[in-house]
Amino acid sequence: MKDTIQDMAHQLFFEICDKKPIDIDTFFLDQLNFPRIDYEPRMTVYIPMPRQVQGIQALQGCAFIEDEHAYKTLFALYFASVCHSAGHAQVTNYSTYKKWISGKNKKRAFETMEFIEDIRVDEFLKNNFSEYYFEIKKIEDYFKILNEKKETEDKEKRTKKVFTQKFVSDIKIEREKIKQEILELSLKDKEKFIEVANRIYDSSNILTDDKLPFTDHYAHPKRIEKWVQNPKISVEGTFFNIVDRFGEVWIDQLKRRAKVKKKYGGITEDLEFDKIDFAPENIGEYLRLKNATHLFLKKMSSQIKMTPNVMDEGMPEDMGLLQMQAAIQAVASDNPRIQIFEQDDYRRIEEEWAIVVDTSSSMRLKFDEMKKFAICLGEAANEVNSKNGKWGFFTFNNNFTIVKDHYEQYDQNSKSRIGGIEIKGLSFIADAVKLCSRILDRENIERRYIFLITDGQALGTHEADTKMQEAIAEARKKGISVVAIGIPTGVTKIYSMCMPYEGLRKTVSKFLNAYTLLVGDDL
Repeated sequence: MKDTIQDMAHQLFFEICDKKPIDIDTFFLDQLNFPRIDYEPRMTVYIPMPRQVQGIQALQGCAFIEDEHAYKTLFALYFASVCHSAGHAQVTNYSTYKKWISGKNKKRAFETMEFIEDIRVDEFLKNNFSEYYFEIKKIEDYFKILNEKKETEDKEKRTKKVFTQKFVSDIKIEREKIKQEILELSLKDKEKFIEVANRIYDSSNILTDDKLPFTDHYAHPKRIEKWVQNPKISVEGTFFNIVDRFGEVWIDQLKRRAKVKKKYGGITEDLEFDKIDFAPENIGEYLRLKNATHLFLKKMSSQIKMTPNVMDEGMPEDMGLLQMQAAIQAVASDNPRIQIFEQDDYRRIEEEWAIVVDTSSSMRLKFDEMKKFAICLGEAANEVNSKNGKWGFFTFNNNFTIVKDHYEQYDQNSKSRIGGIEIKGLSFIADAVKLCSRILDRENIERRYIFLITDGQALGTHEADTKMQEAIAEARKKGISVVAIGIPTGVTKIYSMCMPYEGLRKTVSKFLNAYTLLVGDDL
């Protein structure tokens, strides 16, 4: 498996927090400006990814010209956010504050919690990952100096600062005193946590407006009004080595993704999708889905793999695993018809699959269950096509998202993208079918299937239902079988096969029967 910076960050995150991926969700998103942590219903950590803004790399409110030093600063910020978020995953217990936050000013209450927990995170990193901690402090000091410079340039803030300078000494003493109290807090003493939180919440001096870009904050702006231009941060030691590796992997990753996306450029021009992109990654959700469906995964993979999709002109019976008891019986009875070799697999010819999942808002009510079926189908596709076939996994709403391209390995990246599938947006079913048909049409393979997981509600384009029917009819004219899973009974005529979703157990059984009939019709 080729590294991605998401893989590296994921591994480092869980090494630092010493938790299991199944317990904490981690998303790496390129549409996010700053790190974010949601604490309920389970801890979910969102790490912003570098992205292009008008040809310039951007991350955490900073814009970088693409040169070697820029990448080192960019990934120093990126790694700092991974370390800080992992620290929260280790030390922060939201249940301590949950009742206390209720009824208070949410912004100030979260700032109070963040003030307390950031101190505890720093102490955790200092004691357990000191090499990371001292490099992160350099980044922190850099942005504190930058913030002070901004304040001197802002007349209103400068006037306020001059006024408060008289009290700076007292504020520093108060903050240091509070900090020491926080470091002495026992996790078992929730009342003491709340007592300290109340004092900070009621104080007008302890909290500041300064927000470090690599830390999560409830009050981080969603839009960047003014970008920090080309910050330059120097780091050393192990921290530098990791940052340097991030940069190397990122450049290679961009090249690979650009190569994959280029394949779609010539076949999407007349479609109405807003964009074609890769799905976000969440390995924790994938692992939970796999644990919840492992029995069905095994059944589906093994049975589909053993379903013959080619007529044999007398399959050779003198090959395979010798069954000694059958051989003795054949010799003793002088009966050559007794099969003495066991074939551990049926002969198969190439198939090409496109699994495409509707992730529009109309799927919300049934999506958690249907996602379990999607993961079963993905694992089965990998079994069927691992030796002599190709398969891809995609999702769509008003965007088309690549989970696994036909030429990618079904590795941790692809599996993480299955875990990262989310519900939102409109439903461009016609365009999804058209694009999958074009993808399948690139290869000269006789058996081609689109497995469409949807509720059939096409929304967001003019005459959506008519376009959907035309797209499916056109796919079938090309010899592509379109199998719909999740369509209510009765809406079946336009598909090669169609079935409602009736729970994982029934749907897996119905699909296995349908697939057997489908390949039987093609023999």
